[in-house]
Order: sequence, then C-alpha cells, then structure tokens
Amino acid sequence: MRVLRFACLSSNQLEQQSIDYPLSLSSLNSCIRVPPTDSEDTADSLRPTSVSIYADIGHMTTYCKSNLTLLQADILDSCDHRSSSMELPSLDKMLKIFNPEMVVVNNNKRDDSLADQARAVASQIQQTEGYENIWKLIVIAASIQDGQASESRQTAVEVLGAIQELHRLLTLKTFIVVIRTSGDGIWSNASHSNKACQRILNEWKSHSRYNSISVWDQMEIIVQNNFREPNFTVEVFPLLRESTLSTVLGEMDLSVLGYDCAHFSERGLSLLHTAIWNSFFIKNSNRQREYRPLASPLLCPDFRCPFFRTLTNSGLCIWNPLKDSEPSMYTQLITACVVLLSILLMIAVLFFIFRKPRRTDDIKKPVKAFGASLSSLKFIDEDVV
Repeated sequence: MRVLRFACLSSNQLEQQSIDYPLSLSSLNSCIRVPPTDSEDTADSLRPTSVSIYADIGHMTTYCKSNLTLLQADILDSCDHRSSSMELPSLDKMLKIFNPEMVVVNNNKRDDSLADQARAVASQIQQTEGYENIWKLIVIAASIQDGQASESRQTAVEVLGAIQELHRLLTLKTFIVVIRTSGDGIWSNASHSNKACQRILNEWKSHSRYNSISVWDQMEIIVQNNFREPNFTVEVFPLLRESTLSTVLGEMDLSVLGYDCAHFSERGLSLLHTAIWNSFFIKNSNRQREYRPLASPLLCPDFRCPFFRTLTNSGLCIWNPLKDSEPSMYTQLITACVVLLSILLMIAVLFFIFRKPRRTDDIKKPVKAFGASLSSLKFIDEDVV
C-alpha cells in the first residue's frame, strides 16, 4: 500500500514536471559539428563526432518505467530498461546527433558483477571489424547494488575491477567515464521523506556502510596513476559525490526515482545523462559534484575546442595546428565586414570632401614676400646709422 501511495505521488509530480520542464534534444541540432582529423587521435583530443561505439555498465544505467496502472494490478516493473530504449534524451541519442553511425552495445546483464559486464561488453565490441581503430566510449555508473557488503567487494573496488578488465581487453582507443557514487544524498533524502522508500532502502543499509569515501579516493588515485594513456583513459565525474533531491512545492521531488526508490525513473535517468553530457565539456576542476536532478540546457561543444575535457587537457585548449594556420569561417566573415565598412566609410568621406563647394572669401590672398616692394627696402635703409 505504501509503495502504491509513493507511486501515485511520484506519478503526479512526474506529470507536472514534464509539463513545466520538458526535456528535449533539439538544442543540440544547432551545435556546430567539427569533423575529426587524423592529427587529433588521442584521448585528449576526442570529440563527439569521433565516438563510434557506446556502452554503459552498472545499476544506474537502467530505469524503471512509470506505469501506475500496472502497479495497481500488482505487476511490478523490472527496472531493467536500458537508456537506449528511452523516449527522453539519453547519452547515446546525444552522441548520434554528432555521429549517426554510432553503435550501441547492450549485451551486458545488469545483475552480473561489474567485471562480468565489462567482459561481456568487450566481447561484443571485439566482434566489430577494426574495433581497435575506432573510439569506444563506456560509462560505468554503479550503485551500492553493484558491490557487496564487505571491504574487499564494495562498489569502488568493483568499479576498479571493471576498469582493469576493459584495459586488458580493449587497450586501444577506449574512453571510460566513471560516475562517482560515494554519496547517498538522493537516496537519503528519499528515505527521510517517504515511508515506502525508507522501508525499501533499509535492505541496503549494510551495503551503504561499505561505500567508503576513502576507498573511492584511493580508486581515483589508482586510475590517475595507471589508466591515463593516449589510447586509453578513465575520467571520474564527481556528479553523485554530494547529490540531493530537488523540491517541488515544498516537497521532495520523487519523480526522478522509480517505484523501487533505488533506480531512476526514465525522467531521472535522462536528467542524469544530461548532467553527464554537460560534464564532458566542463573543465575538470569545475565539474559539478553537488548534483540536483533539475532540467538543464544541453551544452554544445565549443567549436574552437570541441574535445571531451580530461584531467590533462582541462587547463588549456588543444588546437589543431592546421586549423590555426587557416582563419575560421567566423574570422573570415568578421574581417570581410570590417573591410567593407572601411571602404564604405572612405567613399563617404571622399564624396563629401569633393562635393562641398569652396567659398571665395575663404580663399586668402597670398602674402607678399619681404622685400618685394621698394617701400620695405626704404624703411630698412632709413634705420641704418
């Protein structure tokens, strides 16, 4: 009964939020698409147009469908729907705007260990001809459900194991993004604001105790020291490090969570994917860590520096020297406008100068030179002693 009341509240909030803050990919259609070049072929120069294969791993990559009618009939959703099946914006759809030929790999099973999922994804990718020569983007978004209630098998340790498997099997042209989930703010908010969520999430309390911030910190250090290479890199996004639910009319907005309170709803996962997308194009040190599931505009890659930001390239913009030697379209347009305006201004000035009549009284008579008359000479002679 409590679950049904939660679902009714969530459904009402979802309907209102969808009306007030609709989600759409349309803004990305106006982004400038900068095609990749052979001279830009490292992890620090990876751009959306270069991604040929996409995959994601972990419990936070799936969502629960919002179907109140089925819940009322005691038919529970699996909460195992992949982001690629959403009607709302998702990372694979965002990437396909820049590369329509991109392939999505979905053969991993959510309830398998992260290492097993990594092996399944790698195995499927290896069946693609020339997979070593094309860029693969893999997102690892693990929750406490992907770990175990023990020091040696907690989520951060499992994430590291998945990274090691991917590095072993997909050594070349692989870009991995890990969503750091060391904080439980969203689920803590849900537990405190709703009795049904409190009861459901109590089952995971023992796992929560083994989601240590210090272990996540160690995992990041290991990643920085061992998995930052030109052809294989791992970026850790701190989005869910200090997350919290937003409020609607004084109440916690539960529309972003599925009926099981553990997984996201379709809207909730879409909002997370929007935040992940925007993090790609934000300097490493400025990335959001206090995530709130709010509708935000999708960022376009900067056409002057359209690369995914990494720890290495965040401090500076990596320019293609070939592009530097040739003025961009915008530079050429601005230069042409300035030249045209200068010519028009010069023509206008010359026109007024030559068209203006000269008045005769403005013309001064020439002054006679000293000594040009006898009187001046006489005056000088009289002064001589």
